[in-house]
Amino acid sequence: MTAVLGGDVRGFYESLGLAVPERAGHEAAVRCFASPDSHRHGDRSPSASISLVNGAWCCHGCGARGGAYDAALAFGHTPRGAIELMITHRLIERRSVRDLSSPACAQSTAVNWNAHPRTTPERPRLEATNADIARWQSSLSRRPSMILRLAQEREWHYGVICELEVGLDANGRLTIPIRTAPGDLQGVLRYQPWRTHGPKMLAVRGTRLGLIPHPSRESAAHVVLVEGPADMIAARSNGIAAIAVSGTYAWRAEWASLFAGRRVTVVMDCDRPGREAASRIASDLSASSDVRVLDLDPAREDGYDLTDALLTRAHSSLGSPALASLERAHATARSPEARGVER
Repeated sequence: MTAVLGGDVRGFYESLGLAVPERAGHEAAVRCFASPDSHRHGDRSPSASISLVNGAWCCHGCGARGGAYDAALAFGHTPRGAIELMITHRLIERRSVRDLSSPACAQSTAVNWNAHPRTTPERPRLEATNADIARWQSSLSRRPSMILRLAQEREWHYGVICELEVGLDANGRLTIPIRTAPGDLQGVLRYQPWRTHGPKMLAVRGTRLGLIPHPSRESAAHVVLVEGPADMIAARSNGIAAIAVSGTYAWRAEWASLFAGRRVTVVMDCDRPGREAASRIASDLSASSDVRVLDLDPAREDGYDLTDALLTRAHSSLGSPALASLERAHATARSPEARGVER
């Protein structure tokens, strides 16, 4: 096997299920996939980086590192499957038949981290269709026990689940479509709502990240930008017109124009990455929107999020003052008087 330049590194990692940031250059920040349980909150703040030039990766938190071959093994591929996947994405060339699990074979894939590709490979086609979305929706509809558990443990109401076309794939992950303004399918996220080994959020190969739902599909004058689709679904289940940014590093400055003339409240998680993202998003929005940042609990640094706040209120007498103020603002915005002004 011989390492080659110009292969489809992004496509390789997306085929493993990683959602590589759209705007990443030669290097992309991702959550650790080698040992996520050794990080707080499943590595909510991405501590690993991938070279999109040659596929090498390292985690700056736990110290795990390797090449594309090692990444495939970390995601559960067999040695032969890892090599075949690398050949498919042109990261290596098939030169001879040898023991695919040998250290020499794995080492032969290493190349210079600082090398630049000679060509820019085409972005892979999305490996999901509207027919898949419908099939996954049907699969979830036949799991009433899971739907009940999502309502009790995640504050997800079935009506909102149906509205957003959430489904269940063959691997037990919830599927969340990403659509453009006209409604075209541009990606699918695969979410594991309960703690387990491996990344909580993956993406179908070929996914292009975007806001969920697209802002043009939400008519409310006051919208809330939240961190991740799970918080978005919980918020919408509680009457809050929420739109999800797929992660703290997924926001794109050009999306700010989609909120022009609206009131926008930015609610990110209570940790450093969440607060930094909220500040960055608010700065981009400030030129064309009435924007404010709402910190659910300034004293916390543990990743406390909007779903946590909603669950706390639902299951105890304790409630977040910040959440209460957010819901009051939405009740005002949705009142008949406010709707009359909007018209």
